Amino acid sequence: MGSSHQTFGGRLANLDFIMKVPREFVETALPKEDSNFDSPSVCAPLLHLSSPGAKSQVHVAYRPGYNEGTVRQWFEYLTGQHAVRLLSIGPAYVGGLRKNHPAIVATALQELKGTELVMSYVAFEDGGRLVIAHAQCPRELEPRFMRSMEQGIHSIELLHHKGPTADLEGDGRKWDIDIVQSTCKEVTPEQEAAAWARTQEKARDAALQKAAGLIAHDQFDEAARVVFAADDSGKARAGLSELFMDALRDQVRRDGKRKPAAPRALELYRRALQHRLSTYPDPHTQDEADRYEAGMNEDRADVAAVLGYVPE
Repeated sequence: MGSSHQTFGGRLANLDFIMKVPREFVETALPKEDSNFDSPSVCAPLLHLSSPGAKSQVHVAYRPGYNEGTVRQWFEYLTGQHAVRLLSIGPAYVGGLRKNHPAIVATALQELKGTELVMSYVAFEDGGRLVIAHAQCPRELEPRFMRSMEQGIHSIELLHHKGPTADLEGDGRKWDIDIVQSTCKEVTPEQEAAAWARTQEKARDAALQKAAGLIAHDQFDEAARVVFAADDSGKARAGLSELFMDALRDQVRRDGKRKPAAPRALELYRRALQHRLSTYPDPHTQDEADRYEAGMNEDRADVAAVLGYVPE
């Protein structure tokens, strides 16, 4: 399912934006009542999009930022108010056509009236305004709709940005908006592709940088969740594997090559190999299967060489 950038003007709080809209999705009317921001869990809708049949939806909303806390903490509070179970979460960049906004991205599940909804989120702050975009669909429609909906919300960028004023996630890193180009009268397919590639690369780099620190503190599962929230591609998996390889090299330098290896070294070995092998797609021909198996055997040998032996 394809998608194309559309401009959404006349939004509240001067939050006009552009975003890729999945083909066949249509804009639906917003409620007209005023939002009471005195309630800390209230957000005002900026956009509703629905698929044919309205079972898959994209929503964009905003509220004023809070007086304290990080963007990640704000987002976790708001999703917690709606019984959303977060599966992965981490820093990334969204946009990519004219600018990139530093953001928190996440995937999640929610039970609603007996239906399991698969969800993807983007949250960023700009000039004191918290913007949240999310896509949702029933589990059975995930293969058909989720990829294009996720590309849509990851492409959102403001037309009139002010710049971040709140801490993104409290890691001491300075996150700022990245201007790609100032004008773009007509968006070509080549520009669409280049914008998506830029956004994915920035998101992947930011997530891998965050994951490196988590691995150093033995937060291995969290490191994987951060990376896969931003990018689940083969490049991201290879990058994550290399982070575990680097940590394994450091551990072996401290321990020396010994058999059996220390428990931490064995866990780093297992995860480095797991993520390296996960970069291979499913083969479609016997030739592909043979080539992939040869490549995986080389990868197994490379990782085992760092450890010094092949664990049972």
